[in-house]
Amino acid sequence: MEPTIIYGVNPVVEALESGVKIESITYVVGLRAATRRKIEELAAARQIRLFRAQRDELDRMTNGENHQGICALAQRSGFVSLDTLAAIDRKPRTLILCLDGVQDPRNLGALARSSWAFGASGMVILKDRSAGITPAAMKASAGALTRLAVSKVNNLGRALEKLKQNGFWVSGAVMSQGLTPWEYDPGDKVALVLGGEGGGLRRGIESKLDYRVKVPMVQDMDSLNVSVAGAVLMYEWLARLKN
Repeated sequence: MEPTIIYGVNPVVEALESGVKIESITYVVGLRAATRRKIEELAAARQIRLFRAQRDELDRMTNGENHQGICALAQRSGFVSLDTLAAIDRKPRTLILCLDGVQDPRNLGALARSSWAFGASGMVILKDRSAGITPAAMKASAGALTRLAVSKVNNLGRALEKLKQNGFWVSGAVMSQGLTPWEYDPGDKVALVLGGEGGGLRRGIESKLDYRVKVPMVQDMDSLNVSVAGAVLMYEWLARLKN
């Protein structure tokens, strides 16, 4: 298990309610009474220690982020191997989200939250040229990063080849010359690859794709934010299968 910080009222409440392993919670003196009572009730039910501190102490714990007067010291499972992630079997469709250089931790966190919400098996990120699982990413994920299986790899191209060997079809989000997500069935096992902010997929990664997919838009725009595009595609391929 790896220690991590979750901060912000809603992320901490959601983590408490969802059963994330939390060691302690620290909140500022003067936290809004209604919020404090809710946190105290939830923490008492799970026998989690509570501490009060001055705001500058929480500023230090969160590196100056907007913590809203509360943060939790939580535990998340360590990174899993790619083989372990590839072996996870979900029905009716197994989907792994692969990120090619997403560098904004808030985008990474939002994508993790969508992955968890729509039932993806997990996520693959790069060791370099990528956002890490930071407190900012944790906040954006609203606790999902404490539960979602994440594999960290040196070379995404080799990782995609290994996923292909394990029966995955590799689909990548592109800005043009791609199929819409409802024009084809990506298969029972699919790796969805999303490129970094601004640059999209690198050429070498794009050459590994079995399919290219795009999100059609009514208005004339270059592209959607990567976390929005990822959520749309995962919804189309995962959530609609429940209907």
